Amino acid sequence: MERIDRAARNLHPGWLGLCLGGELLAYAGYVLAIRDTAKVDHGPTLSFGRSLQTVIAGFGVFAATRTSGGFAADYWVLRSAGETRDGAVARVLALGALEYAILAPAALCSAIAILVDGENVSLTLTLPWLAVIPGAFAAIWISSPQRAARYADARGGGRVRQALAHGVAGLAILRSMFVAPPREHGLGLVGTAAYWAGDIACLWGALQVFGNPRLSIPALILGYATGYVLTRRSLPAGGAGIVEIALTFALHWVGFPFVRALLGVVVYRLFNLWLPILPALAVLPAVNELRRELAEAEAAAP
Repeated sequence: MERIDRAARNLHPGWLGLCLGGELLAYAGYVLAIRDTAKVDHGPTLSFGRSLQTVIAGFGVFAATRTSGGFAADYWVLRSAGETRDGAVARVLALGALEYAILAPAALCSAIAILVDGENVSLTLTLPWLAVIPGAFAAIWISSPQRAARYADARGGGRVRQALAHGVAGLAILRSMFVAPPREHGLGLVGTAAYWAGDIACLWGALQVFGNPRLSIPALILGYATGYVLTRRSLPAGGAGIVEIALTFALHWVGFPFVRALLGVVVYRLFNLWLPILPALAVLPAVNELRRELAEAEAAAP
């Protein structure tokens, strides 16, 4: 195995600009995604400024400090905008489903491309992504208007029934986004794609800082998606420690030298998790105000 000091000897710091640009693109894309998801099926309308504050907080302070991850900030802003508890939970789940509705097909296509090209990547890494196909059909089946209306009703049910109802309601919102004309929710889909593209570009730039060997785009996407089965916004503490380990091993499994993958992931996480904490501190007063508004709304709710 290559020594860390040797791998870090030949640095190319110019690639750090791509890391910063990629994360800025990811931020902008997520602002579009959350705004579009919020307004589906006559939901609340979020201002651009409020959406930006929420995304900065969700990617920074709250992603790194709350056990519920960055999605807590999304829930709070939806509740403060007038959405019900169940509606806010469903829209947060729809936002998470929207992320994977873009990333999972990209990983599936990458796995197929690797299989066709005969790259030296283990089948245990590529074949599981074929499950995206039946998973997509299952999501389409259960989110049909007739079934969604039935399964999304949690009245009189326990926690399991409520969790199922929220999940189905989230899938129904996602379905509405995909079947609507592009002018209605196209920005949300484009924004989510920009979010993933920017974050993957950040990882690519971080790997190139150490003059890493060439890695094909399908292998990069597959390694990224495998290491990011759970996103930093859904993981406690922003996935600190978990993402670093999973992503390093995933990149190594697709053919990247382990030490250089580890160093690249460390640089990537500096931009991906820790750097966003600085602008998040700037919007902290606004987030605290959002928390107070939510507490008042929760207290007034029947």
